[in-house]
Amino acid sequence: MAYTKNLAVIRGLKSGFSADGGALSGIIKAEKYGSSLRAEASLINFAPLTEGKYVCALSDGKNLCVLDGTLFEGASAVDTGAGFAALVCFVNGGVTPIASAVCGPFQSAVLGIKEQLEQLENTVVQKIKSEPAYEDEALAQENYYEYEQTSQNGEPVRENPQEEKDGSIACENAQTSGSVEKEGSGELAGGLAHGSGFYPRMKDEIEKVLSSYPEESALVGMVENSRWVRITYGDGKFYVFGVIYGAEKPQYICYGVPSDDSRRPPESLSGLASFIPSSPDKPASGYWIMYQDADTGASIKITAH
Repeated sequence: MAYTKNLAVIRGLKSGFSADGGALSGIIKAEKYGSSLRAEASLINFAPLTEGKYVCALSDGKNLCVLDGTLFEGASAVDTGAGFAALVCFVNGGVTPIASAVCGPFQSAVLGIKEQLEQLENTVVQKIKSEPAYEDEALAQENYYEYEQTSQNGEPVRENPQEEKDGSIACENAQTSGSVEKEGSGELAGGLAHGSGFYPRMKDEIEKVLSSYPEESALVGMVENSRWVRITYGDGKFYVFGVIYGAEKPQYICYGVPSDDSRRPPESLSGLASFIPSSPDKPASGYWIMYQDADTGASIKITAH
């Protein structure tokens, strides 16, 4: 079986979604080995959301693969060997394309991705309308965006929890809620290997953001060996961006939103964020923070206690 690895640079299509007011940027990587596909989106300067969500999908012109957050890993009919087209959309009732990435002669495939995502979104809406109303505290157990990716026996393809290992964040002074898990290094089943060197490739952009905005001193004081800035956007709203270091090297790239509710993150950050209080005296007020591994760029999953 042939192993292929392709990269495509994200290019913004719509303004108003970047973390620094500039053009959206990032990288989408696709590795294919036989029927196994590993696709990952690194959304470099996308602003954290307090409502709605980002949805990223890849296409080979015939088949569609929708990422679970920023990652898909499993069996897929999508063939990225010769390249691919990708679209990042903001989904909040409707589907709004905000960025694209194309590798190889697949520019025309971008248009079809939006239509397929709209069909998926309509399916979700119709399913919700046809079901009895849930109690406020009920939690959805199904990821409807996974229904097209199935195994040979027709079951949804989901990430294998055995391919993850526990990680820890160097926040000795911060009382965070939840523990983190990150993907292991080395080769995966099927011959797919994790990338590395993410931070050095993005260092100039990251340093530019850290030097262009005012320091968020509350987080600097709460998280040892870290740098944080506050980025303000419309109507006095803001989010935070930072880097946590370990052994004098960047370990995590961080994005977060302020909150007065330490029990529940915004929907868009569910499973991806942990809470850091703004001070020891105010444990219920602080920030919901999501993390990227500085070496691989992979998002860190948060396991609630």
